[in-house]
Amino acid sequence: MRDIVCNCQMVDRNTIDKAIHDKNATTIEEIRRYTGANTGCGKCMSYINSILDVEVPKIVKKEESTQSSRFKLW
Repeated sequence: MRDIVCNCQMVDRNTIDKAIHDKNATTIEEIRRYTGANTGCGKCMSYINSILDVEVPKIVKKEESTQSSRFKLW
């Protein structure tokens, strides 16, 4: 069963997660652009923002980890 985030555009959680992790979408505007979510009635905005609150720190932490390992000296 799909976890539908945006009923107007039938955008599911997996699509939102892919936009965040594959396209580095970190704002509601970028989620709209990449997925079409939140372009109808707007009721899904708080749900999308809660997903961003959880997922964006994960990509920031991943990027910081990758950058710090790149510059380690033996």
